[in-house]
Amino acid sequence: MTIRTVYPIKYYSKEGFIERKLEINEEDLQEIIEDYLRRNYDFDFDEVEIVNNRPMNIWLYAKCRTYIDPDNPEKDEALFDAEVEITGNYDGNP
Repeated sequence: MTIRTVYPIKYYSKEGFIERKLEINEEDLQEIIEDYLRRNYDFDFDEVEIVNNRPMNIWLYAKCRTYIDPDNPEKDEALFDAEVEITGNYDGNP
């Protein structure tokens, strides 16, 4: 898969989480959906065809959050991945 991390990895200190943004392109969707269906549904199938009825490519982003221990934020190992600290409110801006 060609999923890539979109930098920077942000630490929202007021909200208490680190956010990574992953870019998922159209070619990845086939594998992601097929894997999901195989793991979560009780029927057998030999092939999955993903149908895109839109005339353009799809670019998706997955926002993955890791919540920090509010009692000991400086000791949380996930905090070391963050490249930028945002001290204000989370705005949800992609």
